Amino acid sequence: MVRLLKRWLHDQGLLHLGGQLFHVRCSAHILNLVVQDGLKVIGSLISKIRESVRYLGRSPYGKQKFDVAVNHVKLHHKKKVPMDVPTRWNSTYSMLEAALDLKSAFHRLGQIDKQYKHNPSEDEWNVANVICGCLKIFFDATSHFSGTTFPTSNVFFPDICLIQLEMKKWEQSEYDCIQLMAGPMRVKFQKYWEECSLVLAIAVVLDPRFKMDLVEYYFGLIYGVDANKHIQRVRNGFVDLFYEYRSDSSDSMSSIALVSENSSSSGSQLLVGSSKQESLAAFHAWYAQERASNIHAYQKSEVEQYLEELVFPSNESFNILHWWKVNKAKFPTLARIARDVLSVPATTVASEAAFSVGGRVIDETRASLLPDIVEALITCHDWIESTKNRNVEECRHE
Repeated sequence: MVRLLKRWLHDQGLLHLGGQLFHVRCSAHILNLVVQDGLKVIGSLISKIRESVRYLGRSPYGKQKFDVAVNHVKLHHKKKVPMDVPTRWNSTYSMLEAALDLKSAFHRLGQIDKQYKHNPSEDEWNVANVICGCLKIFFDATSHFSGTTFPTSNVFFPDICLIQLEMKKWEQSEYDCIQLMAGPMRVKFQKYWEECSLVLAIAVVLDPRFKMDLVEYYFGLIYGVDANKHIQRVRNGFVDLFYEYRSDSSDSMSSIALVSENSSSSGSQLLVGSSKQESLAAFHAWYAQERASNIHAYQKSEVEQYLEELVFPSNESFNILHWWKVNKAKFPTLARIARDVLSVPATTVASEAAFSVGGRVIDETRASLLPDIVEALITCHDWIESTKNRNVEECRHE
């Protein structure tokens, strides 16, 4: 569908850069697909930890024994281990993170509970620790992407580049399982990186704290000797986008000049003898004509000036939208580009969360309730809500 829509819009001349910025994949979903491919390869390596966690929730006996083991090793402050969901890799990370903190408790459980048969070996715990460290990078990036206080698209590029660099290291890891995991992950990553790298790079170029310098830095680390080719692609794309926006602005100025001429001629009919208005109208027409030949050089100096200026000092309170609002008069065309590019939703997590029903899914525990109990709970919930609403209304009347 997207390909058909893109082709139709391109034929109508409605897309900038030939539609290269039209289809933006959700960054969080890309990372999910990448990690899922990696976990398929190494899933068996963490099977004992998964079975150990499942054992704790299988019966009250296993849970009681584990609580005793926790008391023996004095780990009362540690959080409980959640069971992972195969389709959600972040739940696998949470499970490994919590299980690793309770490693000594699982070891103790193996000593006091003869029914517990899934105690991982020391090597398996070490492998799980390394895998957890790899997943943490994706987990932190996804958490960053899912934020709602910084919706502009310039925040994604550094995280994506950092992940690519880490996967490059994993291919040289001393652990065979990490090398095995890195292969399919990089293949899947490259598939989407080629499609989304340009729009993410242009977004970070529009960040006055980084501009082209951050692109050159990361691409030098990622591509090595081939970096210049990829850096030039971003630079050319940014400049070409600028000229396309400038061209749109020139058309608008021509239309305004035409309207001014028509308005001045009609005004001269109504206000005959108004030499001042006629001279001003003639001045505006002359100005538009004179500056039309110089507009190319003026706009070119605008983009060059922006890229050649020193980057803006970074600080935690920096607001990129406010910066472009303040500098709109200095960089009018770039400000229009920033308005459009920075508003590109590079992830759909925030919008999906607003309509998510994940918290209302009935789990196995609730599904075991009798129908009468479920009805009573729902009724009580309605009564409580109605009481709250009545109290609010009473407060309003008072």
